[in-house]
Amino acid sequence: MAEVKVRHEMSCDPETYWNKCVFDDEYNRRLYLEVLKFPNWKVVDQKDDGKTLTRRVQVDPPAGNIPAAVKKVIGDSLSYTEEGAFDRASGRYTFKATPSAMGDKAKITGEMTCEKLGDKKMARIAKIKVEVKVFMVGSLIEDRILADLKASYARAAEFTNAYVKEKGY
Repeated sequence: MAEVKVRHEMSCDPETYWNKCVFDDEYNRRLYLEVLKFPNWKVVDQKDDGKTLTRRVQVDPPAGNIPAAVKKVIGDSLSYTEEGAFDRASGRYTFKATPSAMGDKAKITGEMTCEKLGDKKMARIAKIKVEVKVFMVGSLIEDRILADLKASYARAAEFTNAYVKEKGY
C-alpha cells in the first residue's frame, strides 16, 4: 500500500471552497474538462440531507504515458467511479474510488479537510491511500496513480485560487 498527504493553500475560506468550488457544477466542469483535460467527468448521483452530501462521480482522467507493464494489466485508461460523503459538521470529505479495470484488486481511499488560516485563507489537506494487489506491477500502478493524483491536486489548487479571484469570492 502507498499513501500520500498533500497540502495546498488557497485564497478563500472553507465554506466557499466546499460550496462554491468542490460542489459547484461550473467549477468542476472547468477544472476537470478544461484545466485537467479529462475526457470525461460527471456527477452520476448526488444527495444532500443538510448534514451529509453524498455523491457518485464518473471520472476518466487522461491516459498519458502509461508504462508498458502497467498497460498490459489495466489497458489504455485509468477511469474510475468515486463515491464520496461530505460531513458538514466536521468539514470532512471521505471518498472511495473504484477503478474500471481491476476493481477487485485495487483500493483507493482518501479524505479531504480544510484548515482555516485567516479571513480568506485556508489550506486543503488531502490524504490518499492506494493499494493494488497485482503480482509484479502492483507498486508500479500505485506509484502511477499517486503521481497523477499529486499533480492533479496541485493544478486544482492553482485553478481554485484563480477561480475564486475571478468570481470575487
